[in-house]
Amino acid sequence: MSIKIFHTADLHLGMRFAGYPEIQNELINARYETLEKTVAIANKEECDLFVIAGDLFDRVTVKAKEISRAVKILNEFNGELVIVLPGNHDYYTSDSSLWENFSQLAGDRILVLKEPKIYDLSNYHLDAVVFGCPCSSKHSAENMLGWIRNNSINSDLLKIGIAHGSLEGVSPDFDKTYYPMTNKELESTGLDLWLLGHTHLPWPERPDGKSRVFIPGTPEPDGFDCKHEGSAYIIKIESPSKRKVQRIVTGKYRFLIKQIMLHNEDSIKRMEDEYCKEDYQNTILRLILKGRFKKEDLTKAKEATKSIEEKVLYLEAIQDELNEEITSELVNSEFTQDSFPHQLLLSLLKEEEDVSNKALQKAYDMIREIKNEN
Repeated sequence: MSIKIFHTADLHLGMRFAGYPEIQNELINARYETLEKTVAIANKEECDLFVIAGDLFDRVTVKAKEISRAVKILNEFNGELVIVLPGNHDYYTSDSSLWENFSQLAGDRILVLKEPKIYDLSNYHLDAVVFGCPCSSKHSAENMLGWIRNNSINSDLLKIGIAHGSLEGVSPDFDKTYYPMTNKELESTGLDLWLLGHTHLPWPERPDGKSRVFIPGTPEPDGFDCKHEGSAYIIKIESPSKRKVQRIVTGKYRFLIKQIMLHNEDSIKRMEDEYCKEDYQNTILRLILKGRFKKEDLTKAKEATKSIEEKVLYLEAIQDELNEEITSELVNSEFTQDSFPHQLLLSLLKEEEDVSNKALQKAYDMIREIKNEN
């Protein structure tokens, strides 16, 4: 019964990334490059089955050339079979031109699970049956597991369920509109293994041989809410109760958020040295910078962010809380001697507690705003 499965999901080929016009093409192509990478890994690991548990495509209206590109990559898999499940983004309907075009291009070793039914894989030299649970719309308050209760199968073959939707306690689905499932519900089906898609974070992060439900996460990060580097699972089944699971890092680009408190020239240099490293060249980086220092250091901080911008794939530097240090010289140069703003700021300057420093900055900003308006 030994079978080795490469499990992925949520590639969202055709995602547009319109919010990143400067690197749009790089992010679009990265998803295809990652699909190529996952197929190459699966071939190297001699996997028998390559499973995409939903959302291979980002929508049902992808262009023909995008479908062709995906099929060409999947046909490079050397194992017995590629299984593709329609997810909630690339859902299947009887008049679906997406899956009609896909099936016409696909070879005889690519199987699309278009219907909720049992698929016998013995024709592909695999000792397994698959319980397919495809999505038929983008949203649904009900999952696609109900039909399994009346379609149990008595067989020594490995029983694999493949579904797409939210998992209670794991996936964010507060309104329960993404085919919601529970662990208890999945376990009650009696299947040996469940391969899920939809949630872009991998679960469980540290699976063991007892785990029967797996979510690989997206193989290529698509936003700052995706904090991992892209992942997939390789699951080797020796028997229904004996399995070995390996999590694989797959992504090309990474989205990273860092909040940095800058104090002086040294801290600016440390920031610049860190994020100018080659390690970050494929990173979409959001730096949230905070700090208050001399005017010349403020200029150095902005110069450092320009250096970082040249080294990373894309930089979003948020500098709203990066301010010039307020000194008596600065106050004297900007405000009339003995005026109310002048006296207020100088009095706050004498205070050394952190709360007063915050009050000083707030007072200074408010007075500058009023001054500029007048």
